[in-house]
Amino acid sequence: MQLFTLLTQFAKGAGIQPHAALMNDGELARRLRAQSIPVTIFDETQFSGLAILRGLRNLMRDFKPDIVHTHRQKEHVLGSIANLLATRSKSVRTCHGAPEHKPRGFGKLHKRLFYTLDLWCGRFLQQRVIAVSAALGQALSADFRPQHISIIDNGVDVEAVRASITPVDFRTQAPNCIHVGIVGRLEKVKRVDLFLEMCALLQREAPAKAWRFHVIGEGSHRKNLERCANALGIEGVVTFHGHRSDSVACLAALDALVMCSDHEGMPMTPLESIAVGTPVVAHDVGGLHDILSGQAGGILTNDHTAAGYAHALVALRDTDQAAVIARGMARILKDFSASANAEKTAALYRSLVSDGPSNIGVPSDRINR
Repeated sequence: MQLFTLLTQFAKGAGIQPHAALMNDGELARRLRAQSIPVTIFDETQFSGLAILRGLRNLMRDFKPDIVHTHRQKEHVLGSIANLLATRSKSVRTCHGAPEHKPRGFGKLHKRLFYTLDLWCGRFLQQRVIAVSAALGQALSADFRPQHISIIDNGVDVEAVRASITPVDFRTQAPNCIHVGIVGRLEKVKRVDLFLEMCALLQREAPAKAWRFHVIGEGSHRKNLERCANALGIEGVVTFHGHRSDSVACLAALDALVMCSDHEGMPMTPLESIAVGTPVVAHDVGGLHDILSGQAGGILTNDHTAAGYAHALVALRDTDQAAVIARGMARILKDFSASANAEKTAALYRSLVSDGPSNIGVPSDRINR
C-alpha cells in the first residue's frame, strides 16, 4: 500500500517518472496499471533468482533510471546487484520494519548467508536506507551507519482511502454487534494469539455485549490460530477472513482495530483506519507511538497481554471517540500525508542525484556529500 501511494503521488506531477518492477502480477500491479504507471513483472514463482537478476539488469539498461529504489529483502539484493551490473545509478532501500529474526544455526546457513548478503548490499551498493519511523531508524543503526539512514514517515492519501470504501458483508450480517478486528499478516510478530486471548477474555468479562471479532489477513500461522480459537471456545464469534482486497472497507466497518505486534515500523493500517474513522488500540512500539500518542486516533498500551488490550479496548469505548478520531486526522494531515511522504522522498532522490557519481562500493563515511 505504501509503494502504491508513493508511486501514485509521483504520477500526479512530482517531476518523477516511475517504473515498477514487481515479483508477482497481483493486486498492486493491477492498481498501478489502472493509474497508468508502467509495470514490469518478474514472476518469482516462474523464474529463478538468476533469471530475475538478468531481467532487472536488462530493464535498467533500457530504462536508465536515475534512482533504483527497493523494498523487501529479496528485492534489495536483486535490485542493487542488477543496478551494479547495469547503470550504477544511485540506489536506496526502504525498510518498513525491523528484521523479525536473525537466522541462526547450521540448518539455516543459506538464510544466514542471504541475510549477510543483504546487509552488504545495503552498506556498499546502496547510498541510503530509508527508515519509516525514528524508532526503526535507531534500530537500523546497529547494521548501518547513522549518516546512511534517512527517516521518512509513511503517508496516507485520505481522499483515495475514503473513496475505496464499499459495504462489507460482516457488518450487514450483524449490524447490532460490536465489531473488533485485527488486520495483517498471520505471522508470529503480529501476535494474533494475543488478539484471540483478548477476544476470549472480553467474552467472559463482558458477556452482555454482542461481540464479533475479525481476523483479516493470511499467513503461515493461520491453521494454528484457528485451532487456538477453537481451544478458547470463541470459534462462534471469531471469523478468519483470509486475504481481502477490500481491507480498507473492512476497516471502515469495524468499531475498533487492535494492533498487538511485538514491534512495528510505520504501518499503513492504523493510518488507513483513522482515515476511515475507526479508532485503534495498539501496542506502544515503533511508529505506532508516533501516530497514536496523546490519544490521536486511538489508545496505546504498554501492557502487552490479552488483559492489557482488553482493558484498553474498554477504555476506548468509554472515551469521546469522535474527538479521538478528530485528533488522529489532524495528526495525519500534519505529519503523515501521502503528499508529504512523496515530497520528502523526491527531495532525497534529488539530493542523491546531485551528488554526482554513485560511488558504489565506497563506504558511506567516505562519500563526499
